[in-house]
Amino acid sequence: QLTKDVALSVGDTFLFDSHTPGGAQMQQHASNATAIQKVFSQPWDHVVLQAQSQEPSFGKAQVQQSVYPYAEILCDTMRANDSCTRPIFYRTWGRKNGDASNCAVAPWLCSYEGMDSALAFSYSKMANDNDAFLSPVGDVWKYIRANYPSINLYAPDESHPSLEGSYAAACTFYAIIFQKDPSLITHDATLNAAVAQNIRAAAKLVVYDSLL
Repeated sequence: QLTKDVALSVGDTFLFDSHTPGGAQMQQHASNATAIQKVFSQPWDHVVLQAQSQEPSFGKAQVQQSVYPYAEILCDTMRANDSCTRPIFYRTWGRKNGDASNCAVAPWLCSYEGMDSALAFSYSKMANDNDAFLSPVGDVWKYIRANYPSINLYAPDESHPSLEGSYAAACTFYAIIFQKDPSLITHDATLNAAVAQNIRAAAKLVVYDSLL
């Protein structure tokens, strides 16, 4: 809805549906009857895919077995419905202070930087392997963390997004889907105007200026 709101603010039409069961893994999405039904309900321009937040950051052998094959199945399913549909992989972000629950078995997950880098690798590979788009939300978050540290992108659980984090995601998806400059967005989503402007500027720099 937030992506629709920012699109409407600059006169773009955005029709969407979604199926987002909490904590679902890529394998579960690939066999979920409701998800498949929704894919086949419209000749979609795009379908967004996101894995469970941790699983693409695990070891390469594990991700190769438990994530990549099901991403491919889902992309094939979309194109079976409409050959022109372009999948978009939702490149998420590292947890605020890393993934403590898996740190002992995967040392790179002990920090935000390590987890974020692992997610960036896996999502980029999935996009490349499946001729898909990548929505680099995690890269926009990384830029904001470095350049606007006063903007808190995280909910109190240090994993899910705050409103600021969700707004950064919406601006990123706007730039990817419409191939347009997100700094033109006028919808602030109740955020402080300066904060919203800085988030849009980050999305322009990281996403729009690098669309090629």
